[in-house]
Amino acid sequence: MAFTLQDLGQNIRRIRLTKNSTLRPGRPMMQKELADLAGIPASSLCNIENGKYRNPTWEILSKIARALDCDLSDFFVTPQKEVHAAEIALREMIDLLVRERLDSFLKEKNKIM
Repeated sequence: MAFTLQDLGQNIRRIRLTKNSTLRPGRPMMQKELADLAGIPASSLCNIENGKYRNPTWEILSKIARALDCDLSDFFVTPQKEVHAAEIALREMIDLLVRERLDSFLKEKNKIM
């Protein structure tokens, strides 16, 4: 799966939301606040976060990274698919059933030989 502009925007949004706002203590940083800190238009940041900014330059991304006090490479982390507990339980149950069926099959095969 290729890294997309949508992934880039989601990573920037995720990092922004982990930073505390200086305007609203105890709350996440707002887009406008980050845009002002980075010295870029708020509309550009909005489009970047939404994956609609077609060609974000290294200069713009560097300004955002400095404003977020993070490394530019943090923007390019491949998103991990979130696995829910129900899916894990289902996979474990299927694995157990397959192993039991295989053991049963091998026991039957050994009886025949």
